[in-house]
Amino acid sequence: MRTELIAGDPIPEIGEVWADLAASAGTANIFYEAWMAEPSLALPEATGMTLLLGWSDLPDGSSRLDAVLPLQVRTAFGGKVRVALQNWEQRVRALGEPLIRAGQEAAFWRSALDTLDHSRGNGLYLRLSALVADSASTIALQAELVGRGIPCDVTRMHTRAVLRKGPSADDYIAANIRKKASKEHRRQRNRLAERGALVIDRLPAAAAAGPWIDDLLRLEMSGWKGREGVAAAADADAERCFRTVLVEAHRLGRLEFHRLRVGDEVLSLLAVITAPAVMAGSTAFQLKIAYDEAYAAFSPGVLLEMAYLDHALAPGGPDLVDSCARAGHPMIDRIWVDRLPIVSLAIPFGRRSSRLVVWAQRLVRRARARPQSPLVDQPDQGTDP
Repeated sequence: MRTELIAGDPIPEIGEVWADLAASAGTANIFYEAWMAEPSLALPEATGMTLLLGWSDLPDGSSRLDAVLPLQVRTAFGGKVRVALQNWEQRVRALGEPLIRAGQEAAFWRSALDTLDHSRGNGLYLRLSALVADSASTIALQAELVGRGIPCDVTRMHTRAVLRKGPSADDYIAANIRKKASKEHRRQRNRLAERGALVIDRLPAAAAAGPWIDDLLRLEMSGWKGREGVAAAADADAERCFRTVLVEAHRLGRLEFHRLRVGDEVLSLLAVITAPAVMAGSTAFQLKIAYDEAYAAFSPGVLLEMAYLDHALAPGGPDLVDSCARAGHPMIDRIWVDRLPIVSLAIPFGRRSSRLVVWAQRLVRRARARPQSPLVDQPDQGTDP
């Protein structure tokens, strides 16, 4: 495989072969698909994207796109210092896995590391965040680094909730949800039903997504995310990006919108985007959930997630659903018991100065993680006061 770095916006030129690659990748990642990356370029923090492309030469003389990894240069001091080259990171992205055709992971990283070593202006080291720790790509990357004698520093490791294909929703709930919690969920549903017809429905394929998107962003804006200024609708660029992504996902037949309402009043909404089936099976990503905080006593978000189990664990459901939630999320972690290991890596380039930077950063992290000494000396255990 041969790899190259392409700056600018080559998405229109390679969009079709990029889509073909996404459907053949060893690990699904909707956030690095062309149709989702393009509207995300409008976000202020997403500027300066560079694509690391991997091409394989076929017997008939043609070339096939076998890998795409969006990158950007991380800077400091107002952009004056190029700190690191990192995989593309912006507020919509929840996963940093490169799209690599299944079986081509080792070939990609073997060529990619050479290409990055010989390029200039990329900063002091390579930073890869939000990787699946046990994906074929991450395993191939780490094996290649070991073979080259290049130290790889794990800068962060955590897990987040995922839902794996398995038993029916009823069996899953019986095995994993405490009886007291299940009883409380039934009580909350019954109390809501006293206020009107309780309906849990999905956006029909032929219906317009606009009104559902409006309700989702409105509910999110009315809650704590709106008050803290982190809701999508709190920022014009972010709102435009989310709307475009959801509309395009619906056009592609890959948007699932789940809704809980009482009568005509919408209490919670969940937007899920499905990925093309890959070698490891089908994957869905929960992009965003929002609920009406005026009904917080009824836990409408939890009730919608509980209802989602019926859909996701039914025959024909996805093999994996990624919550895209932060580690230790207080709601979804209580419902979904499986975990996805996520890792971030710092990788030095071939030059000695790069290795020194990564080594120094490791020392700083270890020093910060070391328990602080007590301010007051404590008596030895077992001595009299």
